[in-house]
Amino acid sequence: MEQPPEPRFLDDRPAYWAEHKPDDEAISYLGRSWTWAQWYDRIRRCAGALAERGIGRGDVVSFLDKNHPACVETTLAAVSRGAATAIINFRLAGDEIDHVLNDSGAKLLIIGAEFAGGIEKIRDRLTHVEHIITVTPEGTDGDEYEAMLAAATPRGRSPEVTPDDVCVIMYSSGTTGNPKGIRLTQANLIAHTVNVGMFEFDADDKNMVAMPLFHVGGSSYAQFGIHAGIPSLMTREVDGASLAGALLAGATRTFLVPAVLGKVMEMGPDAIKLFNQLRTFVYGASPMPPALLRTALTEFPNTDFVQVYGLTEVCGAVTQLSPEAHRDA
Repeated sequence: MEQPPEPRFLDDRPAYWAEHKPDDEAISYLGRSWTWAQWYDRIRRCAGALAERGIGRGDVVSFLDKNHPACVETTLAAVSRGAATAIINFRLAGDEIDHVLNDSGAKLLIIGAEFAGGIEKIRDRLTHVEHIITVTPEGTDGDEYEAMLAAATPRGRSPEVTPDDVCVIMYSSGTTGNPKGIRLTQANLIAHTVNVGMFEFDADDKNMVAMPLFHVGGSSYAQFGIHAGIPSLMTREVDGASLAGALLAGATRTFLVPAVLGKVMEMGPDAIKLFNQLRTFVYGASPMPPALLRTALTEFPNTDFVQVYGLTEVCGAVTQLSPEAHRDA
């Protein structure tokens, strides 16, 4: 297969893979999976649905749920309208959620069904939200998001969209006040994906996306599998059962926080054996205890460990400690 051209827009790569390998797996989630052709059709239908609801260049849509492919689909659809997606931390309290939604200026909210009740309690405080669409983990009957896609007419990129349009808004922890919105453009995310170079995917790789998508370590990391055209295995939670399920489904690369590695080590030989199939274990977002790392390097002799440091304002990783440095006595 020929080398894909460098992307200019965030939805260039899914469009390319949908054309060049339409029947290959693109993403799987909770027992559902979509080929590149199917997934790109969903993105284009989502773009049509956003247009039908008045979302255009400079507008903001928001997403509030645990990990779900709909978050990535919405982001890729919104960029083709010149709109941004504010990805909201589902762990925030009600007064923090209304601040984030109002601060971002979101006109449309896609919300996980399990969080919809909380939104109803603050609905009268949401000054910009015109549409609320619920989404369920399984996509079964009554899922408003799935019904929205099914009824929508697919739509391509608007001609006025530029790579410098803001595409994602993520909110900082707000240590000294309210959470603060960090605006990232299409060009920002693409530059991060192309240049960070934590590892190179092999043709038979599968990328496990487990970090929360409201965190830059989730949404930015998700772009690597999409860019490379290899399957992404998305988990809804970062728990042992979810991670084990993704590994049993063939996951070979991932990014997680050190605490997860600690839990794996505590789970014993079976868990360690399962995680041994990982070719690359990228970690960051908090300190790695040296004793834990030394144990992991012994227990996972064939796994490349990569430590990254970064921040939301630069889309994720800015420095990394290589696998070779980890194995240097």
